[in-house]
Amino acid sequence: MRYPRAIKRGSAVVKIYRNKHGSTASGYVYQVAYVVAGGRKLQQFASELDAEEEARLRATQLAAGRIDSATVGKPDRDELIAARQIVGQKGQLLSALREWAKAHELTGGQILSACEAWASRNSSTFESLDVREAVKRFTAAKAKAGVDVTCSYNRNLPALVLKFGDRKLDSLSARELGQWLETRYPHPVTRNTARKRSVALWRWARRQGYLPRDAQTEIERTDTAKEPIGQIGVIDATTLQRLLKHFRAKHPEYLAALVVAAFCGLRRSEVHQQTWEDISLDRKFVRVSSAKRNTPARRLVPLCDVAIEWLLLCKDRKGSICANLAIDRIRDIARGAKFKLPDNAFRHSFISHRVAITGDIAATALESGNSARVIFRHYRELFTKADGEAWFEIAPSSLAKVEAMRA
Repeated sequence: MRYPRAIKRGSAVVKIYRNKHGSTASGYVYQVAYVVAGGRKLQQFASELDAEEEARLRATQLAAGRIDSATVGKPDRDELIAARQIVGQKGQLLSALREWAKAHELTGGQILSACEAWASRNSSTFESLDVREAVKRFTAAKAKAGVDVTCSYNRNLPALVLKFGDRKLDSLSARELGQWLETRYPHPVTRNTARKRSVALWRWARRQGYLPRDAQTEIERTDTAKEPIGQIGVIDATTLQRLLKHFRAKHPEYLAALVVAAFCGLRRSEVHQQTWEDISLDRKFVRVSSAKRNTPARRLVPLCDVAIEWLLLCKDRKGSICANLAIDRIRDIARGAKFKLPDNAFRHSFISHRVAITGDIAATALESGNSARVIFRHYRELFTKADGEAWFEIAPSSLAKVEAMRA
């Protein structure tokens, strides 16, 4: 064939030129040339067939008056065709691009990550349970793991079952759960406790495959209540002195529990489970027999001299130091004897007097099995150093001296 070749469609003419070129297999390159409103256009091809195909297409477009289409290059045209094939319907290409642009804006360019997260949240690969069955399985699993559910989950979760028993766990919204918590538990502290135990249920269900694995649970989206800073109840050294005298004389079976609570600051549950085997009178410490879960409570508590004097008055120093629920009985007996005894007064008073006498918040936190933050927030500046010294000087011998002086 002679070059240049002319491809004609009506009055439109597109020419093909052949030039020598050493880098191609044929030794030639082919140029397609045509004129549009913007000027002369040139396209270069290594293949004669590709050049001819392009020239015919351009001639047809020019003859039809589609000047804009004639200026679109082959790579752009191929991309357009591929894009339409991906969309599936030619008329939906612009809609797809608009959706992509909006998604790109909303996700900050992380479209695939956002889609994967959505798919995980809305996946149907989990076993949907109603609330009643979920609570049943959850409490059984916790009890099997050694958790005491009687005084924890069984106090709050039955109310959840009563309200939403037949509802699917994954169908409850944060709004519904939040409204139920506010109505059922008007006090902020009890509401937060119920919420915490409900969160434990939902998280367990997620781990077990009863909820989507990678999604935040609806109960976690509910708001926690703002708890007021309450005034802790304490007693002074004079009241403790009178209590010790009263129980030594009339209820000696509870004397050891009272001494350990007042001079060591053990929690109610820790006192009830304390054994004499973990009390070393000669080495002057108490090893907490059963520490509270999820607290820094596994510890050795120093025994002061007056505490040792009181404990030496106790008989049968073997096994448990007290009968079951001794602190509750001590409180009832004390109130019946007209003592003003606030709730949890012994532990609160021990920490307050200990901070007053030592000034060391960290050491007191370690001895009481509490956090330094809580000690700093609630127990400082309730007593003077002299008050603290008086607390830890209440010995049986000092009571005897006082009685002798009075006589």
